[in-house]
Amino acid sequence: MQSLLNHRKKKVFKLQVAALVLILPSILLLSSISSAGSRTQSVAVAKSGCRKFIGRVSSSGDLHLPSGSRLCQGDRINPVKGATVKILCYLNGNFVYLKHSTVFKEPDTCTVPQEIAELCTGLNPSNCYNPKGAGEEKEAPTLISPYGSSMLSTRPQISWSAVSNATNYTVIVKGYEFYWEATVDQKTTTLTYPKEQIELQLGNTYKITVIANLRGSLISSEPLVISVLPEKDQKEIAYKVKQINELNLPPDEAAFLDLDAIFMSKSLLNESIETLKTRVAVGSQNPTLYRVLADRYLEAWLPNEALRNYQVANELAKRTRNSDELARVQEGLKLVEWHNR
Repeated sequence: MQSLLNHRKKKVFKLQVAALVLILPSILLLSSISSAGSRTQSVAVAKSGCRKFIGRVSSSGDLHLPSGSRLCQGDRINPVKGATVKILCYLNGNFVYLKHSTVFKEPDTCTVPQEIAELCTGLNPSNCYNPKGAGEEKEAPTLISPYGSSMLSTRPQISWSAVSNATNYTVIVKGYEFYWEATVDQKTTTLTYPKEQIELQLGNTYKITVIANLRGSLISSEPLVISVLPEKDQKEIAYKVKQINELNLPPDEAAFLDLDAIFMSKSLLNESIETLKTRVAVGSQNPTLYRVLADRYLEAWLPNEALRNYQVANELAKRTRNSDELARVQEGLKLVEWHNR
């Protein structure tokens, strides 16, 4: 009897060993897959830590990236078979359409237009032959808006800096077979485009001047020469803005990433600044938004407005411990110092 029991125990033990031998490879395989999965997850987490975004997926059709996903240098676009993925490039504000697996990177996928790269602006004064000095004509009014040299608006708001002891200001807008002027009191430094005046025409260029009257002595601002984009470009910008708005992105992010890229592709400082100012007006606490707004003010040769926004960006970046934005703010402040020498 005892011999029979021993025989059965040996048989059960052999079956357990055999089962373990069969199961062990599966356990090791699962362990290997789990380990690989952990590594993949780590890579994904590291990739999501990218802070310099260069584009956005603006349509469905990718195997892994949903519409609205931000893209970093080296991200791969994997279109579903037969699909086309639309991407907004921040470098040039244009959409690219990808039908095949593509590594998204600058400058291969997105290229910056040469005419944009070589523009003379307050943010890039090294490209200027004769940049405007911040200290010139200190007693003269300085035109503030509209900003830049191109715009979409046909009824822009006109604003300027106050002049001490001015009794009134005269605003003059003129172009080809086009002229109007308006006089306002000394307390007014912003003029809403008059309803009774004909709007600016698409594709035309105009000169705006503000004259300060100092008890009979007239001091004129430097004239602002600005063009209204032609109808074709207006429609192109409107289409791109509509595409971005339909993504329902966080408003601050859309303003300083996507809309800014679209507007600046046509040097539309006026629209970019006005869009960013709208977010400031509703109480944005995003340091990047204030820093980008400051950058745009510098491009418009308005270092004092830039300084105020860099200072806000600096405080917000410190509060959120955003070292990347702190570094960019410091670069901007150095440029402001250069302008105010």
